[in-house]
Amino acid sequence: MNKELLVERIKARAQEDLVKRKDPRFLSTMAFLVAKGFLNTNFEVLKRPNARLRIADAIWAGKNVEPRILEVLPAAVLRLRNHFDLDQQTYPQLFAVVELLRRNEEQGQDFCGVPYQKLKVWADFPLQDRRVKLNQKKKIVKTFRLHLETIEQLKKIAKDSNQTETEVLERLIKIQKSRIK
Repeated sequence: MNKELLVERIKARAQEDLVKRKDPRFLSTMAFLVAKGFLNTNFEVLKRPNARLRIADAIWAGKNVEPRILEVLPAAVLRLRNHFDLDQQTYPQLFAVVELLRRNEEQGQDFCGVPYQKLKVWADFPLQDRRVKLNQKKKIVKTFRLHLETIEQLKKIAKDSNQTETEVLERLIKIQKSRIK
């Protein structure tokens, strides 16, 4: 291959990349992911932390401009699902990966060529927006019907140990779990 031809191809690809970097799909995706702390850039981006993103735009941006988007997209959808239009029928592969991350599975399928282990790292990556809980730190509301005397004992133990009732129950479960092993 001729040296001038190679230089021409490189310049043409650089020009293509420059045009793609000005595409609204890329800019809106990066603006959101940078604002939430999933990605950093070396160029100025107008941060849009409250944006609602189309999955198709984010995948296009990841495949055509910035591959790191594909690496963080499943974790972003998992942790910020109200900002995305994830549909199980339209994006079955992404939906499956998000479900695996939600269940904190050790092994899983790749997403757009990105290995599951790289995707899993982002599920519990601390973000700048501290309002968003880590997947392992989320709590689930449960309702139990306990006898009145049990409730009174629970309240007394919580008060004596300067903990919440939930913390007391979690501690008791951990103690019981350690005894079983």
